[in-house]
Amino acid sequence: MMADQSRRGQAAWAPTIVVPLDGSEHALVALPIARVLAELEKASLHVVHVGKRVLPPQQLLRTLGLSPEQFRGSVIDQAIGSPAQGIVQLAREWQSALIVMCTYTALPQPGVGLGRVAEEVLATAPCPVVLVSPERGLQPWALRQIVVPHDGTPTTDAAIHPAVDLAEQADAELLVLHVAAPGASLPTEPGTVTAPRYLDQPQHEWPSWVHEFVGRFRGLGHVPGAVPLHLFLATGEPADAIVRFVRDHQSDLIALAWRGHLEEKRAATLKAVITAAPCPVMVTRVEA
Repeated sequence: MMADQSRRGQAAWAPTIVVPLDGSEHALVALPIARVLAELEKASLHVVHVGKRVLPPQQLLRTLGLSPEQFRGSVIDQAIGSPAQGIVQLAREWQSALIVMCTYTALPQPGVGLGRVAEEVLATAPCPVVLVSPERGLQPWALRQIVVPHDGTPTTDAAIHPAVDLAEQADAELLVLHVAAPGASLPTEPGTVTAPRYLDQPQHEWPSWVHEFVGRFRGLGHVPGAVPLHLFLATGEPADAIVRFVRDHQSDLIALAWRGHLEEKRAATLKAVITAAPCPVMVTRVEA
């Protein structure tokens, strides 16, 4: 099914998932992830191409490098202008549940791990963005286990809801990872649940803290009792601990909350996780 700009103003009758493609091989790595997520969300899959002009259908398919099998069941939307603006505008008009895209199709920005288009989409997207590393390739993907790093702050709770929704649809496990960095300043945000003081003596505070943390997590995220939920504690530099944990558990998705800043010395954990993650990363922006 083909679609052009004339259809973009129509109301969406079902959830949509947007996949931007620019004709590069790297961009195609988002497709296996997006197809699974579309099935789980019972959403229509919209492939988005933003270029200098609207292309005829067959030429567009050749430009994007899509085979008939890859294209089957998808809608293709075209726009003219800035790639990031076109992607975000379509996602907003269709009230998309997710944008799924490659982290970079040319070269990543130094220190960010994202290409310019992905960085701009992440900063302005109206919905969570699932970022897929080009190193992943086109192999099949399944969602069995979602890791939700959580620092105990209410702000980070924003990552819970989309992760819970996907876990429920996929019958996947939720692994909540709390990273305690020795010597680091504790979060000052009101309502923060900090890790136990006696990390080497869990009999003192660990059981009650686990009960409080899991209870709040289930309550805020409305986690159904049927969704398996496990809490883990790691120590060390947050990004390294998250990536190591995901590798050790062979997890399928990382769900992160982000406060909306990528300037130098900001969002260090997010940038490092995006750069090194062995699986897709779902980022939910929180208005700071």
